[in-house]
Amino acid sequence: MRCYPAPMEMHQIRYFLSAARLLNFTRAAEECRVAQPSLTRAIQKLEEELGGPLFRRERARTHLTELGRLMLPHLSRTYEAAEAAKMLARGFGKGQVAPLNLGVCSLVESATLDAVLADLAEAMPGLQLNIVGGTSRELVAQAMAGTLDLMIVEAPADAPERFEAWRLFAHDYRMVVRSDHALAARDSITLDALVGEPLIDHDCEGVAALRARAEIVGLDLGFRHMARDGAQLRRLIAAGLGTGFMPDPGEAHVRGIRVEGAEISAEVVLAGIAGRRRSLAADSFVRASRARAWTGGPG
Repeated sequence: MRCYPAPMEMHQIRYFLSAARLLNFTRAAEECRVAQPSLTRAIQKLEEELGGPLFRRERARTHLTELGRLMLPHLSRTYEAAEAAKMLARGFGKGQVAPLNLGVCSLVESATLDAVLADLAEAMPGLQLNIVGGTSRELVAQAMAGTLDLMIVEAPADAPERFEAWRLFAHDYRMVVRSDHALAARDSITLDALVGEPLIDHDCEGVAALRARAEIVGLDLGFRHMARDGAQLRRLIAAGLGTGFMPDPGEAHVRGIRVEGAEISAEVVLAGIAGRRRSLAADSFVRASRARAWTGGPG
């Protein structure tokens, strides 16, 4: 799994909350035990990620902006949830094993997942992680059978009754081709341009939606190959055997092209089975995940 920088760091939120309460950057830096320039840079980075200023500084007075007031309760809940997750994990004995069976859809890429796993491993020395890959449908079936504690999957259109999910982010589907493909230089193509393409079929919400869109307009798409999961799909594309419909993997040797008439996205969720008691590791993972602002893609 590739590692990417996290979209929002807990220390940035902690510095913001201190400055918002004290309305004084110098006192906030003293409270957080950091140099004021470090606190200021961290808050500026947070402002860049949130898309606007959080504070308005007028001479000796500091005020929250409208965005700052809007974000204050959200970031406060985020920080409290993260601290609760750390306390829960650290309450676990260092010599004890904390198993976590986590299913991750092979089409899902997220910088935040790497960050959450790193935080959990640091806070819970006894963590014993087993990551299972596969399609979303396969992982949901395994979770229902009791072999997975949690899963990160595309939200299924026909979710089981006990399917309990928290939204993480949405990823957009693209027609992914090898970089030397005749269409690789295009930013977008029309849906009918796919007719005659050797498409690679695979089990996901995006391909099902693509089939439905094509059927509505009377197009017959030629699915020539079949891939069991995202890894196989990427392998077939890289070999030049066909074209895939999937979230853009952001790799140098392939190109993701938007398909007009098939602007399809899928919700990615963290899910479990309602009514089933979660282990300490699973509960900590849920808390830590819900404390972060998730993003998808290669960063």
